[in-house]
Amino acid sequence: MGSLCDNCRRSGRVWCPHNAALEIRTRIAGSLKQDMFGPTPPNLFVGHNFYPKVYWGPLVSAVSPNAEQGEESGAAARTPNDIEDPAKMYGMTLQSIIESRANMVRGMKRDSVKATSRMLEEAQQTVMSIKPVDVETHFSKKPVFSLEFDAITHPVGASAPIEKFKMADNPEIPKKVDELHDDGVLATEALRELLLSGFDVHYLSKLLTAGILGKKENRKLVPTKWSITATDDMAGKRFMESLRDYRELEEIRVYSNQYLDNHFEILLLPGNWEYEQFETALTKEIEELYRKRQDRAALKFSSSLHWEAWGANASQVNMSEEYEPFAGRSDYAERQGGGYYAARFAVAEGLYLMNRQARAIVFREIGTGYSVPVGVWEVRENVRHAFLNTPEKFATREEALLHLSEKLSVPLREYKKLSRVLLQRRLTEF
Repeated sequence: MGSLCDNCRRSGRVWCPHNAALEIRTRIAGSLKQDMFGPTPPNLFVGHNFYPKVYWGPLVSAVSPNAEQGEESGAAARTPNDIEDPAKMYGMTLQSIIESRANMVRGMKRDSVKATSRMLEEAQQTVMSIKPVDVETHFSKKPVFSLEFDAITHPVGASAPIEKFKMADNPEIPKKVDELHDDGVLATEALRELLLSGFDVHYLSKLLTAGILGKKENRKLVPTKWSITATDDMAGKRFMESLRDYRELEEIRVYSNQYLDNHFEILLLPGNWEYEQFETALTKEIEELYRKRQDRAALKFSSSLHWEAWGANASQVNMSEEYEPFAGRSDYAERQGGGYYAARFAVAEGLYLMNRQARAIVFREIGTGYSVPVGVWEVRENVRHAFLNTPEKFATREEALLHLSEKLSVPLREYKKLSRVLLQRRLTEF
């Protein structure tokens, strides 16, 4: 896994997904067959191309969860359920995530999103299950390996047209989910009820994808990319409804976390709920400037010297800002897409659990080490883990901003130029 292709060598990557894909394909080639039997993770993938007639199909594990995959992959002890659950995937290396996901085979069948069939019913039963289910699968031809990456969904490995999918085990379906499904409760109401009952958004997005919730006559498959973002959006709004009535946070806090070279700083200011998010893709030049700044700080150099070269590099940085006021927003966050809704959900969840509301600003800096996307679950779990960490607390906004200026790679003044929240001042801040 250490070799780099020419493209990755030129771009300065330390790990090559292209050569990794070739090695994975060679290793699992013998496991890819027309007929497969074994545990499937409780998930269904629905494509968005050609909507409303889409390709859908279950995910099936190509290798035994106990199969030896080498120490570097870290995947040997992972079960199919582990590589579907973001909470369990959190902490895995980028290489391990991709290796684990590459072992999944996606069945493909083209249907109208409103179509029904025995195969779909069996697949829906596995999705509702909270544990992997043994299944018998028959493909019309041997699956073909092609590692695909997407900014919203998990990486996907081999795929093939599917002709048979049958459970050989009993699914373990939560009683509440079964009841809401049988009663035909509206999908939005069912999702809200399940959310407040403790079901995670990842599980809820799978139910939405598989067309399990809602009135029977209105049920349909929802493309996976759309359902993930829609669930984060609906769940975040549900928490926001409550926190708008909560007391304001009494102090200024900064929560931090970093995983998969995605660095998050979350500034909470006293006040009514308001949300702003920055997303910045760093370059190697900017990362080097930050490293030099840190070196100078250690040598007691003045902070005014840290960014004398910033002007020449500012145009290289891809920075975006999204915002919503107390009442919320009705338009889609085009500049950041699913990442915006995943982070906003996690912030709203964090405040909901605190029984407080606040003005929140999220700074996301994406390092060059995040060479391929693994899905917005990484954003959601990064922010969630930030709220599990002990926050830094400050008496004044200036102190908090000084702290952030030392933590962020991009000069804070560049964020201030775009910020709508930082430009506001409250009487209590004077």
